[in-house]
Amino acid sequence: MNQIFILWLICIFKLINHKSIEMKQFKTLLFLLLVPVYTFSQVFDIEQVKVNPSMMGDYEKFEGMWANAHEEIHKIGNKIGWFLFKVVPNSNQPKPGFDYVILNFYKDAEARKAGWGVKNFQTLMKKANYGKIKSSEVKRLSSLGGKIKSEVKGYSLSVLDATIEVGSGPAIGNRVTYHGVKALNDDYENYEMKWFKDGHNQDIIEGRRLAWYFNKVDSSTDNADKSMTHVIFERFNPSAPQREAFEPTFEQQMMWKHGGASREFIENATKELGGSLDCIVRSALSER
Repeated sequence: MNQIFILWLICIFKLINHKSIEMKQFKTLLFLLLVPVYTFSQVFDIEQVKVNPSMMGDYEKFEGMWANAHEEIHKIGNKIGWFLFKVVPNSNQPKPGFDYVILNFYKDAEARKAGWGVKNFQTLMKKANYGKIKSSEVKRLSSLGGKIKSEVKGYSLSVLDATIEVGSGPAIGNRVTYHGVKALNDDYENYEMKWFKDGHNQDIIEGRRLAWYFNKVDSSTDNADKSMTHVIFERFNPSAPQREAFEPTFEQQMMWKHGGASREFIENATKELGGSLDCIVRSALSER
């Protein structure tokens, strides 16, 4: 059994045995015990992909070929997961600056530094797609590699904090909301982790949210947006009822005010991140 899971159970039972526990807290702990919990790797990379317009029809086929390759790469051990998301235009971002987002998850920071561990990509591609895609099609799609992506911007991230995640992570067809964030002061991370996170966990308990991940940008490619310091990923329950109206306390009003003032969301069409993504392909994501 996963060591993190064992420690988590110990903490839960200690809290349950505490005499001062309130009913609301008990319901929260009971939820944590019963709900399927899923966690990602602590380090991962984002690639923002702009596709050559003349090759848009081949792009998902190209990545489908790579999805099979990632299944093989997963067996090497450094890389533990890969997602392909399609960017969904919305009112805040009617013309996104990129078309797809790729997430590469690694076992740890050392594994990310070591790379994928592939000695010969051509051999790997043939092996991974044997019996799945015709060899002539693999050859054709492989030849598009240097032309099909007109621009790629990369970010390396580490997870600072997260809520529990209900279920087994994003599946094909699921929608993920994510935001690029610029920290405006030194208090920003504390507001996210010590204030906003509590509300997100409550949303999960009440069924409105499925997950929230708070990540820090460690490095980025030269063409990336250097103002972006953090990235937030969120998954919501599309069938959940809306939150009932309530009167916030003075403390809530002040925390929301000052917490909001500690960050700037990068959400419009001229910026790099902010909007909705549909999961197109999921490959070999390990459960921990």
